[in-house]
Amino acid sequence: MARRLFAADGTALELVEVLGKGGEGSVFTLHGTRDLVAKVYHAPIDQEKQNKLTYMAGVHDQKLLKYAAWPQATLHESRGGPVVGFTMEKVGGMKPIQTLYSPAQRKQEFPQRGWDFLVYAARNTAAAFCALHDRGFIAGDVNHGNLYVGQSAVVKLIDCDSYQLFDGFTQHLCEVGVGTYTPPELQGKSFRGIVRTPNHDSFGLGLLIWHLLMGGRHPYAGVPQKEGFGDTIEDNISEFRFAYSPSQSLLIPPPNALPLSTLPSSIAGMFERSFTEAGLQAGRPTAHQWMAALDDLRSTLRPCAKSKLHTFPSHLSTCPWCLMDGKGVTYFTVTPIYAPGEANIGSPIKIGEVWAAITKVPVLEPVPIPTASNPTPQPDPLPLGVFSTTAKHIMGLSLTCITIAIWSVMGGYPLIYLTIIAMSWLFVGQFGTKAKTEERQRRTLLRDAARKQHQDAVQALQADSGVDQITAKRELLNRLKLEFDTLAVREQKDLSALRSKAEQRQRTAYLERFYIEKAVLPGVGSAKRAALQSFGIETAAEINARKIMQIRGFGERITQVLMDWRDSHERNFRFNPATAISPADTQVVKNAVRKRAVEISALMVQGLKDIRQGPEVRDRALRRHLKTVQQAANELAQAEADCKALN
Repeated sequence: MARRLFAADGTALELVEVLGKGGEGSVFTLHGTRDLVAKVYHAPIDQEKQNKLTYMAGVHDQKLLKYAAWPQATLHESRGGPVVGFTMEKVGGMKPIQTLYSPAQRKQEFPQRGWDFLVYAARNTAAAFCALHDRGFIAGDVNHGNLYVGQSAVVKLIDCDSYQLFDGFTQHLCEVGVGTYTPPELQGKSFRGIVRTPNHDSFGLGLLIWHLLMGGRHPYAGVPQKEGFGDTIEDNISEFRFAYSPSQSLLIPPPNALPLSTLPSSIAGMFERSFTEAGLQAGRPTAHQWMAALDDLRSTLRPCAKSKLHTFPSHLSTCPWCLMDGKGVTYFTVTPIYAPGEANIGSPIKIGEVWAAITKVPVLEPVPIPTASNPTPQPDPLPLGVFSTTAKHIMGLSLTCITIAIWSVMGGYPLIYLTIIAMSWLFVGQFGTKAKTEERQRRTLLRDAARKQHQDAVQALQADSGVDQITAKRELLNRLKLEFDTLAVREQKDLSALRSKAEQRQRTAYLERFYIEKAVLPGVGSAKRAALQSFGIETAAEINARKIMQIRGFGERITQVLMDWRDSHERNFRFNPATAISPADTQVVKNAVRKRAVEISALMVQGLKDIRQGPEVRDRALRRHLKTVQQAANELAQAEADCKALN
């Protein structure tokens, strides 16, 4: 016989089927309605809790009901009797928020949802907290288990009967919480008697939004850089060790984690305020601020050319999800822009014709370097008292000739005349030496400066001419043509690999169905599970003893617990050759090759345009730099002539 309870207005309600059972109460379907369910407590609740539920049932409105499974009517064993439970909206067709932000669970529960969907869900999560805070309510126990999400990104808060609120007479506190979602200022404290604030909620809200945007990683899980630090996530929270902060040196992000730079600086700054001392001192971003910021982010997302699930912030030049795929970290299921059966891959391109056109384009000649308008300019006159080496030689020879002439006319001892000649050369050699040295140094400095200026001008011309880029483009086109010619061979190799790895792939898919989050694992609490997820270990398929042992706080005992759990599931695996390679698997290979062919075609067509424009780009650069290079050449020629004038 169905159990009968009564609403506060005396209406009889029949409990039909148990939907779920928790430590505090059970949830039942109700006869005659599909929209409401009943939560009935296992044990009698005290008068304060009864008063709280009575107040909550009387203050709900449509905005609150949109985002929260709020108590709508109290339930009683008899008309006018004590409160034993309440009715609330049935959260049907929705999943825990973790099934969306966890890459492993998302593949099963939300396989066709991309990053734009996660941003929208994050925005709606902020909106849900706006609905609470605008009415003076505090969630208190913020965690991923208290938020559900639907296929349209609608979110719903559950377990609302634990929220903190003031009914006009009594402050009803929330005296429970999850360590990995507890703000630093409350870490290690009892929740009993603690009055929560919106700023406390904002910490948990920031965590939920971080999980959604950053692949389910915990912002306080990372690799410690010093012994004695970072043993648990709770320790890191209490010390504000935000692993992704540019100013954090004791804890760095786990391997293959998304960098904070993936997000726009405005969003990154909000996370910095949420997870560091700044949020405690000046206040963390509010729910309204998050909602506005995420609306702005949604309006500026860019599509990826390779996958419709890979939307990303507009400040990035390349898709971060494709980069992660290249590292073997898959955040989203493989969904090509051109799905199986689609014909809209663009107009057909005959690579042979494109390649023939490429080979007919002449090799781009180097840009001619303008020379000096007068290659042999007249040197500047030497200053008074400075003689060139040639002039000194002439002076020495003149004195020698005069001495010999006198000797031939007057006669005398040869030694005297030879001494006079030697002294003349010595005098000429020393005459003006200091002045000449100073002048040489001055002219050498001017020549070196002119040479550097000319070199810079020539390099600027060559860089702007595009010759090096066109040469590199031709080499790239050669490689692309070679790759295109081998695509058929690649497809056959990939199909062969598909067959050879069928059992391993099937085993991995089987193990991916078992989530660490839902498993019974002695000694592996919520904090350690969050740490595992932050290192990309979410299912039995990712469990690897070596990887686990590298995480701080995971010793041999816990590692063995996880390995035993994986082995227990792996023993139940049975390979089924009949389903080893599905048509979808084959199509994925063919799509990948087909997509690459389209990419190569587009690159080669664009490359042909680029190399055809090479002469025009080069000549335009020459016209632009001609005056500067020629002037530098003139100055260099003059400086070199001035230096030679001292010889």
